[in-house]
Amino acid sequence: MQNAKFKIKNSKSQSNFGFTLIEMIIYLAIVSIVLVSISYLILDVIGGQTKSYAGQEINQNIRYITNILIKDIKAAEDIGSLSSNTLVLTMSGEDITYNFDGVSSIITRQVGAGSVVTLNSSLVEVDGSFTDLSYQGRSKNISVYLDINFKNPENLTDYDVNSNANFSVELRGRR
Repeated sequence: MQNAKFKIKNSKSQSNFGFTLIEMIIYLAIVSIVLVSISYLILDVIGGQTKSYAGQEINQNIRYITNILIKDIKAAEDIGSLSSNTLVLTMSGEDITYNFDGVSSIITRQVGAGSVVTLNSSLVEVDGSFTDLSYQGRSKNISVYLDINFKNPENLTDYDVNSNANFSVELRGRR
């Protein structure tokens, strides 16, 4: 037995290539925290984009509706009739009628006996009113109030956007 060499393995000098259970639990905890944080960040970005889209849609509708109303009211010769929901402008050609439809939540415009045109997009609901601010026959003024809401049938907070506009315009087409 003199020639036989025995190797004694020292467990401290041997390298371990596996993971212990504690290392695996710590690794999973760190990865979970990172993934949850990234998912919340992504949801927040998507929610912000949704709210921004809804706000842009409302702003476009307000600008479009107010531009048409201002242009027509300035060009009108007289007020044909006016109630809180309906405005008829007397023009040199054909009269123009605006109407707030409370049931459908739209605003419409009709020139003469032509077809009725909805001014707002299908993504928003419009409510409003017209008021006569004329002063003793000297000036003819109309006040318009618009309330525009983004349609939100599921009541999601990201789509809960609304805006309003209140302005008055003097008729300048009078002779």
